[in-house]
Amino acid sequence: MRQAGGTPTWRFSLVCVIGLQLLTTAGTWWITDHGEILAVADRFLTAGRMDLRDLPPGFASWTRIAAERHNWETRFLPGSILSLVPFLAIDRLLGWTELAQFRVVHLQGHVLVGLSLFFAGLAVFRSTRSHQMATLAVLLSGFSWPVWMIARRLGPEPVLMLLVTLFITGGVRTRSACLFALPWVHPSGLLLGLGLMTVLAFEKPGTSAWLIPGAGLVGGMMTVALLWNLPTHGNFVAGGYERYAADRFFELRNPLVGMASQLSIIVLSTVPVWLFGLAAPRGRIARCITLALPSLVFFGTFSNTEVTRRFAPLVAAWVILLSEGAATQSFARVASLAGMAFGSGVIGLAMDFVSSVATPWGTFNGPHLLLISLAFVEHQPALAAALSALLTALTARGAQQALRAMRDEDPGPQ
Repeated sequence: MRQAGGTPTWRFSLVCVIGLQLLTTAGTWWITDHGEILAVADRFLTAGRMDLRDLPPGFASWTRIAAERHNWETRFLPGSILSLVPFLAIDRLLGWTELAQFRVVHLQGHVLVGLSLFFAGLAVFRSTRSHQMATLAVLLSGFSWPVWMIARRLGPEPVLMLLVTLFITGGVRTRSACLFALPWVHPSGLLLGLGLMTVLAFEKPGTSAWLIPGAGLVGGMMTVALLWNLPTHGNFVAGGYERYAADRFFELRNPLVGMASQLSIIVLSTVPVWLFGLAAPRGRIARCITLALPSLVFFGTFSNTEVTRRFAPLVAAWVILLSEGAATQSFARVASLAGMAFGSGVIGLAMDFVSSVATPWGTFNGPHLLLISLAFVEHQPALAAALSALLTALTARGAQQALRAMRDEDPGPQ
């Protein structure tokens, strides 16, 4: 992976980021939401149905939850459920058929986030013809805690991130397909789609440029309502979320206060991205804000405590928009930004859901880590050590070459 002349290509940054994210694979489901989407995906794989009826014994908790709420339908949309099915199929082929045994399915986030980072890096390289800028784009996006977080977790957000990134980097047909698919993945997909339409407003102010992609978004919204929400849940608009109407999330609050609160959380969790944006051409940061505006308005109006997860699908898109046409920068600056992104990601990881695992050297209290569990809970220390050594070597090699790619294009004193 070297360009002519011996300088490493930007693709080494993918090796670095993906290797590091795999080292921190959670390898477990987190909350009942994750358990439910796993149960439904497994049900679809084994019985061709997307509901919680007649689940196998390993999913008894979700059978009980469904019985208590007198509703056997899932609120999750088909797009997010189907994204897990290929990974679950591989688990079953390998003989891992119980909930506690699932392994490959927990790589869904890594695979889809990795694809998003690849398309982001490729788009920035094509725009700038700079391996330095493409490398920085991948590192800023991949080390960012919101992106790192959704890579470690299964669910709709990695799918949403891939679709948003493909829209930003694609042509008319790709954009139309992405806008059609977004509402089928998660209700927030409609908000993301509306934000993506603002990108077209900046790129091509004429209304004709919006027509085909806009038709895709409307088509996705209407088909979800007619083919899923209404027949499955009996509610044209809210679908499976109707039964959560009394939930705390739907408590109204001052939208200005809510938007300000969410914006501050987003900026704090992605500081290096915005510092990078300070050197971007005029108006680029405004484009990034308008891309997030529909989501900011909606989630700012209701009580929402998962800000970083909600906006994670937009991070790579922000970096692409801020990088368009950017000139190479000093190695000190780009390395500092990448280092800050890495530091913010590590801080986020340390503050994530905590598990306690007994080891020969004391109790490990930290984030869920598959390799820790493999070594000390499942008692396979040799396998855990081998995987750790391999991923560490790949990450280190990728980091070394990524630094070279950024350093070799240092423009020097201006």
